[in-house]
Amino acid sequence: MLDMPALTVLELTAVGDSSAVVGAGIGAITIGLLFAAALAVGFTVLIRRGRAARTAPKRDEIGRRGNIALVRLDDEVASMHDELGFAVAQFGDARASALAAALASASANLASAFALKQQLDDSVPDTPAQQREWNGQILMLCETASERLAAERAVFDSLRGSERDAPHDLQAVRELIDREQGRLPGARELLTRLRSRYAPAAIAPVRESPDEAERLLDAARTSADSAAENLDESGATAVSASIRSSEQHARRAAQLLDEIERHAAAIESASGRLASLIDEARSEAAAARAVRDSPPDPATGSAIAEAIAWVERTLAEVATNGAADPDAAIARIRATADALDTALAGARNQQQRLTHAREALDGALLTARSQIDTTRAYMSGRRAGAEARTRLAEAERLLALAEAESDPVIALDTARGSATYSRDADALARYDLL
Repeated sequence: MLDMPALTVLELTAVGDSSAVVGAGIGAITIGLLFAAALAVGFTVLIRRGRAARTAPKRDEIGRRGNIALVRLDDEVASMHDELGFAVAQFGDARASALAAALASASANLASAFALKQQLDDSVPDTPAQQREWNGQILMLCETASERLAAERAVFDSLRGSERDAPHDLQAVRELIDREQGRLPGARELLTRLRSRYAPAAIAPVRESPDEAERLLDAARTSADSAAENLDESGATAVSASIRSSEQHARRAAQLLDEIERHAAAIESASGRLASLIDEARSEAAAARAVRDSPPDPATGSAIAEAIAWVERTLAEVATNGAADPDAAIARIRATADALDTALAGARNQQQRLTHAREALDGALLTARSQIDTTRAYMSGRRAGAEARTRLAEAERLLALAEAESDPVIALDTARGSATYSRDADALARYDLL
């Protein structure tokens, strides 16, 4: 066995010190690595946050531009429908075919854009990538359609400018202005009668229509006077533009006055429907009590009892003040009737469901059409936002589906959905105009 030299106390101390130094060095290196890793992670997070912060405004900006383009295209399509009517009347179907094709294409783009907007606005969460993609598609669809409409409108304006007989057209516009001016007193009188019978909310769609029509007729007269002054002093293009502006203002005034008459007829019709709907709701509640008293199961009986109670409360409230706003009263009764129908569905067999759906479908379709007409009249000429217009477009799409659906149960549900969307559109439009 070899003899190992003995280590002195100093040597042992030195060894211990060197081990400590090595350990401290390793610890320092480890801490350094961890710190570097932390810095790397931190920089990565900051970079990602910076990218997200830069991306979000871009996404929001695209969405904002898409909303503006959607509203603009909706207005342009509505205006172009009138332009097409003028073109057909003046030049015939053949020469107006390009304008008609542009309008059809723009309407298709508009429907697609509203469908994408509805996907963005619905309750289903969308990823940032989907939002970016759909907003971009909305913007592209609207801008493409607007550019084509503008090009065709320029062609039409040029055609009108080259072929119109300015003195004759000016005289026709002045006659139109005078005719619509003569309708104003009757429109104001009709609106006064509506105010005396119905709540402000019931006549809100046409409340400002006479004043707006008068403003438009004043503008039409101003443009006509300008055209008359420039007949011998200016080129045909300037005169044509003034006559066209005057004609547009006068026709829009005529539309507003027409809307007052249509709304008066619609609200009178709604009053008649309200009375029959009240009787119908009472009968349905009475029939439902028999099912409530002998339900197929306790849960169904409880749901039917709650629905019956809601119907009864609503009928009592409508009896007090429902006549002041028949459309709103009809909507409330329909909502309670729908809830009762849903509660009773569990107690019906399939044949009963089909029979009931067929019986209820006509009323649901009528309600959906009436609600859409009311909302469209309120939004016409007003600066309603993209969300309100999107809901209205969805209501119109669902109504078309309901009218084409062969299954009465599906058609009934779809018609009810249409009415709901148009009511939402009406509420959003009123909020936009506050």
